[in-house]
Amino acid sequence: MRSILNKIIVILCIFSLWGCSLIPSKAPDADDRYFYLIDMLNEHETFSETSRYFAIEVEMAKIDNGYRYYIIIDDPQLAMYDIELIAIEKDVDYSENMAANIGVFEDTQYNMIPNQSNVEDGYVKGLIASGISRNPETTLYVFVQFKNADYSVVHNEYLVLPCRYEG
Repeated sequence: MRSILNKIIVILCIFSLWGCSLIPSKAPDADDRYFYLIDMLNEHETFSETSRYFAIEVEMAKIDNGYRYYIIIDDPQLAMYDIELIAIEKDVDYSENMAANIGVFEDTQYNMIPNQSNVEDGYVKGLIASGISRNPETTLYVFVQFKNADYSVVHNEYLVLPCRYEG
């Protein structure tokens, strides 16, 4: 009797372990999301130069191994929750270089509300993402995604930003 009970327990353990692998993860892996966003930006064809939801600008500085650019978003025109941003240059291998990004790898959620900020509660005045370019003049392709307060609407922005070192 004891032998049969042990076999049943072993079989149940095997099935429970096998069953867990069939259940899809609720959240995609951050690396998968990162490369998905890069592919999406590379394939997207229509970009805007400005957003009606927030202000966006880019600045560039000289560094030892190239140029560092800073993408600044602030001045939200509506409440923006769970903000994600990724910026790329076309024809750059982002498996070896990190694309400028916010909210893709962090566990922290970034939120902006017009005329308010409270960093301790996750509400920021603005966000800055930075990346490195080998070129003193380039074009950045930017994807910004955010949600409304109850997460019922997802906004996607595809922006193109010319970027030049003014040194």
